[in-house]
Amino acid sequence: MSGVVALAIIAFAIFFMVSAIAIVGFVLKILFWVVFFPIRLAFKLVFGLLGVALGAIVLPFVLLLAGIAVVVALVAGLIALITPLVPVILLLLVGWAIYRVSLRRPSPVI
Repeated sequence: MSGVVALAIIAFAIFFMVSAIAIVGFVLKILFWVVFFPIRLAFKLVFGLLGVALGAIVLPFVLLLAGIAVVVALVAGLIALITPLVPVILLLLVGWAIYRVSLRRPSPVI
């Protein structure tokens, strides 16, 4: 029975040491949070306002570039759809050229 009691005492001592370290860590966390909170708050306010202002300045340019990109993408899509028809268009142009050359022109009446 003595071994079980000794093991319980060792377990309780380890639990007490770990708890003490956890409490010290918690107190240090609160201390650092209280000390650095005003600094963090100031940085968030300053850089937050600067970010909003910079975003308001840059937003029109980003939207303009996005609009140009959409138009270019639509033109590229149309070209990609028309590209397979190029041989047919060339064949029609050759047929039209042959028709144009073989057409009799009426003589001018003076």
